[in-house]
Amino acid sequence: MDRFIAEWNASHPDIDVHYLATLGRILRLSAHLREAVDGWLKPFGLTWDVFDLLVTIRRSGASDGVRPTALYDACLLSSGAMTNRIDRVEKAGLAVRRPDPDDRRATRVALTRRGAVLADKAMNAHAAHSRDIADRLTAAEQATLAHLLRKLLATFEDEMPNGRGE
Repeated sequence: MDRFIAEWNASHPDIDVHYLATLGRILRLSAHLREAVDGWLKPFGLTWDVFDLLVTIRRSGASDGVRPTALYDACLLSSGAMTNRIDRVEKAGLAVRRPDPDDRRATRVALTRRGAVLADKAMNAHAAHSRDIADRLTAAEQATLAHLLRKLLATFEDEMPNGRGE
């Protein structure tokens, strides 16, 4: 990234590229992290999108399941994309749709026993690998970075109509 910044400054000093020092690094780091996550989820037969859905349902703690609207809000998806994702996990035997006991018109999505076991195993591996990466920074550095990323993320999510902020 330092080379990109230097090259832009030399070839086009009229273009301000100081943002690359932060946003450029965030984008590159995101690509590296996604590749790493894909690698440690592969032994579980999971992709990020299925893992995200399974652990979102699992962390809810709701034994009767979660409404699809809550899932697409939590996973930052459209309702159509969430429907496709739910269809896939249901077909794989990892989740089931159930009638909502509070609203006859609605459904809830709950993990099967197999889905819950897989979510727990994959989440344990994910947490361990993620900690290994985070621990490349000191505790103080992690706290500072978390604070700054929260601040930057809030500038996007606080503006969202459904309030998807942290």
